[in-house]
Amino acid sequence: MKQYAVFFTVIFSLLLFSCAEPSPLYGTWADNNGDQIMFMSDGTYTATITDQYHNSIPSDGTYSVLLNALSLTSSSGRTLVTEWDIRGNMLYLTWLENGENIGLTLYKIRN
Repeated sequence: MKQYAVFFTVIFSLLLFSCAEPSPLYGTWADNNGDQIMFMSDGTYTATITDQYHNSIPSDGTYSVLLNALSLTSSSGRTLVTEWDIRGNMLYLTWLENGENIGLTLYKIRN
């Protein structure tokens, strides 16, 4: 009987620790300016970001997260490294571009 308890404990532990922790980024984030980012669980994203001239710039590629740093690598090869923070259902992204801090606030609209 003790052998079964050890066996089930080992199996349960393997199942428990082998599951990937869900990321709070998964889902679709958007604002009222036309900006939208969708993070998928397979490490890919699709996005449409509006520049300062109100042009919509589509992008897709892969992303990786390390603590509060988010790296977006587009399919064209461009990498954007941004700091991220979630408070409630609001995602704050901040990055440096041409020596200027750029900030984006998005709201979670879909899981």
